[in-house]
Amino acid sequence: MWGNVLVATDGSERSAKAVERALEIAEKEGAKVTLMAVAYYARDDLEEMPFNIQGKLEAQAQKALTEAKALFDAKGIAVKTVLETGLVPANNIIRRAEEDKHDLIIMGSTGITGLKRFLLGSTASKVVAHAPCSVAVIR
Repeated sequence: MWGNVLVATDGSERSAKAVERALEIAEKEGAKVTLMAVAYYARDDLEEMPFNIQGKLEAQAQKALTEAKALFDAKGIAVKTVLETGLVPANNIIRRAEEDKHDLIIMGSTGITGLKRFLLGSTASKVVAHAPCSVAVIR
């Protein structure tokens, strides 16, 4: 039985499946769920990036959280949401799992690619390798 579940979401199809799995666990086992999105921190990356790119990246991450939370709200299940920024999203996910003492991380096997988002298959690999708890990678 899982008591404290962290779900990494970026709005991709695979992360949506991870959110659905977390919702099932919350319904069946009464787990507390935290939805987390990490907006790629782009400010110092490339000079040719548009001035407002950081705002767009954060808005995209917030949209993923809002859509995921709506599924929990529709079932009347409380859920916490966390929006962070970072150069390496896996580091944010691992740190959050440690600090909040999560016993399970659920995430998609791959996320949205490119400069728009940075939650890639490599993120899942890093989280699996370094997480302080069990990790379920959803395909």
